[in-house]
Amino acid sequence: MDDVVIRTAASRATKTAPAANFTGTVLQDAMATPLAPSRTSATLVTFAPGARTNWHTHRTRQILVATQGTGMVEVRGKPPHVMRAGDVVEVPPGLVHWHGAVAGHLFAHISFLEIEGPDNNTWMEPVDEAHYQAVAIAPAT
Repeated sequence: MDDVVIRTAASRATKTAPAANFTGTVLQDAMATPLAPSRTSATLVTFAPGARTNWHTHRTRQILVATQGTGMVEVRGKPPHVMRAGDVVEVPPGLVHWHGAVAGHLFAHISFLEIEGPDNNTWMEPVDEAHYQAVAIAPAT
């Protein structure tokens, strides 16, 4: 490569995230895909209020950079963490977690992930609605 590559926003098609792995309306915009020798992908993920991922793990570390709204990330068995624009979350490999919007709020983050083969993510069951309602109320501050 002799120069930088610029991918305009208009050149990228936004897709709806697969309903099998998400609850609610979730949009994905692939910003960067792995190009050898790099394995890094970057995806802008926008969650409608109340939308979220299923419980899942990754083979590699995931970095979430919150860009707008109010969201959260929860590791199974631990209290959830609220995310707001500018917050950065590092999810170690193999950690069972979910992330998404809190009730009543739009949320977006950029997910950076190194891809190791087609089964880099292990998708599990949806976050139980009663559990989500109990933990996903946005704090006032």
